[in-house]
Amino acid sequence: MNNIHSYVWRDARLSNNRDEKQLETKMVDMSQDQLQFIYNHCKEMLYNTDVKNPGRLIVIEAINEQLECCRAELAYRYFMSLTSADGVPLYSTDSLMTDLRNITGQVDENYSLKDVMEVPAEYHHVKLKYLKLACRDALGRFDHSKISKAFISKMGLYLTQEQSNEIDNDLRSHGLNPDKFTLQQKIENHIKIPLGIYNIDLKINPKGLTESELRDMMNMKHYKGRNACKYSDLSSSQLRTLLSKVLYALEERTRYQVNKWKEIMYQIEEVAKYNKFKLN
Repeated sequence: MNNIHSYVWRDARLSNNRDEKQLETKMVDMSQDQLQFIYNHCKEMLYNTDVKNPGRLIVIEAINEQLECCRAELAYRYFMSLTSADGVPLYSTDSLMTDLRNITGQVDENYSLKDVMEVPAEYHHVKLKYLKLACRDALGRFDHSKISKAFISKMGLYLTQEQSNEIDNDLRSHGLNPDKFTLQQKIENHIKIPLGIYNIDLKINPKGLTESELRDMMNMKHYKGRNACKYSDLSSSQLRTLLSKVLYALEERTRYQVNKWKEIMYQIEEVAKYNKFKLN
């Protein structure tokens, strides 16, 4: 057993001041009711099914669903773009749907495209049932409420050489010497301000988003004032950025939070066992 006397419960800060120290209480000094209360809070943070404040594990399920839908929407557009040698479209929405119905009449609709036909690797893992939904424009709405400016900015900026040259050329066109400006000043004036990123750090990161990817994420459409839009309203570049970088970053952050809450639950269970308390 670990040193249970080192386990502490940190209450939420009382303000948005990050320098404010969180209140700490040693778990071993808590009553059974207090331990049960914080244990219930941990379970809520993991398993809460409330739409407005879902638990972290529920969020991961939602992210996986979003990945499926993004892949399916791109696959649908791929089929719609196919043409014969003389430029005649190979598929219409109706003909693709008919083919899919025929296929799913013989195999489970949870099969992936690669299991039933030859397609580029990008579409190998698209499930038939999601592609059928894409054909009907019935994938639903993409909720991007968790993809905030702060979250996107934290991913960092991958400044390509082409983008760097464009910034320098723009400065020269205004009679300014690029060498007189720091990299952060260039980013501030040519990327952050035009994108409406204020009071948020945007650091260089070779694994971050390019300027065009940042712009795509900042400009996702809204539905009736909500941070949501139909998958069919997302551009192909937005869908690819979500698939290749942003949704995986969101999933990674959420899994980190899951592990932290599970760790705290384990500590509470150890303390309860030590004090001979019974948790529900």
